[in-house]
Amino acid sequence: MSDDRGASSRLRIILAEYAMACGMGGTCQVEGTAMLAALAGSFERMGHHVDYPTSGPQILAGRPHKVAGQEGFARFLRSAPCDAGLVIAPDELAPEYLEILEARGVNLGADPEAARLCADKLECTRALARARVPVADLVEEGESPPKGCQIYVIKPRFGCGSEDVRISSFCQRPEGFIATRYVQGISLSASFICGDGFLPLTINRQLIEMDKDGFTYQGSQVPYPSPRADEIWDVARRAASALGLRGYAGIDMVVGDLPRVVDVNARPTTSIIGICRVMKEELADLIIKARLGGLPESVTIEGQATFQKRELACIRSPDGL
Repeated sequence: MSDDRGASSRLRIILAEYAMACGMGGTCQVEGTAMLAALAGSFERMGHHVDYPTSGPQILAGRPHKVAGQEGFARFLRSAPCDAGLVIAPDELAPEYLEILEARGVNLGADPEAARLCADKLECTRALARARVPVADLVEEGESPPKGCQIYVIKPRFGCGSEDVRISSFCQRPEGFIATRYVQGISLSASFICGDGFLPLTINRQLIEMDKDGFTYQGSQVPYPSPRADEIWDVARRAASALGLRGYAGIDMVVGDLPRVVDVNARPTTSIIGICRVMKEELADLIIKARLGGLPESVTIEGQATFQKRELACIRSPDGL
């Protein structure tokens, strides 16, 4: 993306949200549609023209383009006229789509290699540990568990959020899963933007339901007034530097003895739904400035927004989801 247009120029933006474009259905599509609506609205308020791919559903902002499946999604990224673009896709698929935008010189999101590292929870955790960023400690293959009662978190090596995450008193895990030691504390996330500097946005409380089968993400409180904000931002800044993050990102933490990183999202997260309601600045403007330069040192947050996952289904087009 050339910087001679300036962040205030009218740009043609493509916002490619995978779940709605490919008709995944269920929670993924509900959350994806809500994120797309928040971003498209922000870019349009800045005067930019927004195009997005869809399997049929529409949002109230931007112009829809009907696509068919993964091939249609990729074709849209390769051929849609644009000055800049942003991808929201499942973590394990995002790098290949980011590479398309990167090759076109229009990527407003993460570096593809950084996204690939963050998608691999095993290697991402190892990279953070090497950089001395606090993490939920991995239980490596073949490691003998300590004596006494222990609790572990078993989760997919690749996967989004709390999907298929469970707790167990045994550290054995099936192929394709990793195990970490359970951390007692409050579940928070840090939302920020990386460009020519590190711009903190909000600390958010994750509304998590936990039962015998594991964890379920239910929504967020944005922002959450944590008395340990300085510690949280220090860990987020160090993690972002260690992983080479760029653009908007969100880091999930459990804050107990330390703020410990449990997941890194090198892409827009559902927290933007609340952020766009409480932040005076436009998220779209900050995302563009992350690429072109000129990020402010801070943002202005007014009020608080809490949303439940079940409420997001209310974000509909005239035709529904």
